[in-house]
Amino acid sequence: MNKERIIPDDADRLLSLDEVAARLKTSSANVARLVRTGLLTTLRFGHYKRVRKVTLNEFLRRYDGQDLLAVLEDREGAEEPCEHVKRF
Repeated sequence: MNKERIIPDDADRLLSLDEVAARLKTSSANVARLVRTGLLTTLRFGHYKRVRKVTLNEFLRRYDGQDLLAVLEDREGAEEPCEHVKRF
């Protein structure tokens, strides 16, 4: 039987963006960019955003060995701004 076992721990713990930044040893602004571009998904509670610990671990596995800033810049460059949206 090759089933994944769920080990009771804090795997479903919710992390703030500041906690994610501390774990990645980067700024909260870079974490916000990861979220804004859709590279890192969050749960929202009103205006608060939280990242599930398992989601962060999956994100780290997916991008293991890659330069996250390069991945981020590629994603941001692929996003074309809508012409009808006014930027300030």
